[in-house]
Amino acid sequence: MATPKIRSANAASTSTLAPDLPISDKLGNGSSYEISLVKSQNLSSRAQDAIFKLFDENMYDLQKTSTFPYTESSKREELFDPDARYVLLLSSTSSTSNGIGVNNKGKGKGKEAQVEFRYEDLLGFCGFRFDTEETLSSRDAEVVYCYEVQLSRRCRGLGLGKRLLGILEGIGRRRGLDKVMLTCLKSNASALAFYTKQGYTADEIDPTRINEEEPVEDDDDDEGEEEVDYRILSKSLKAI
Repeated sequence: MATPKIRSANAASTSTLAPDLPISDKLGNGSSYEISLVKSQNLSSRAQDAIFKLFDENMYDLQKTSTFPYTESSKREELFDPDARYVLLLSSTSSTSNGIGVNNKGKGKGKEAQVEFRYEDLLGFCGFRFDTEETLSSRDAEVVYCYEVQLSRRCRGLGLGKRLLGILEGIGRRRGLDKVMLTCLKSNASALAFYTKQGYTADEIDPTRINEEEPVEDDDDDEGEEEVDYRILSKSLKAI
């Protein structure tokens, strides 16, 4: 059940969640790009197509034999849930570069304008939602759940994934949330290594961690257990 803090985050405007966005920056090769935050419901059909295409190119082979296979319709339903938001990395050479910031301009009567871009202009994205998640205690955690971090193959290894996570963590901290959570396939070794490098560890409800920490009293008790093919990772947003 959503708490008042989660309901407040879901109702917040993009400018409230990320007051420093949109911003422009340059890649190592000198080309410019822009970072913006948008609600899924403000993405045009073409923008949604671009996001799905990048996800599908990166993840189809990994997920088709996993416990998370998907169809285009089921994945689009998840990606573009009304509560989903996206931190976008878009080439500023885009024909829509003047519209990347329309989520903070062009508002009318409290509404945020539609954002449109082409697949060719999408360098990467981070998709997330605000939610509550169970813990091993009686209190649910208030979290920002990272559903996707996807980068175009042409701009990997440039620190953009780290930047996306940093923005996401900043959004969560400003809302006073407990942690960032995410699910990652064990077969996606490069992603696991990346998240570990950014300070993410096995969450308390990660099935593999729980199995490793539970004492084994009888070998027969483990016969029915199936090893899961994913990890649940998290990073605290609370000051140490």
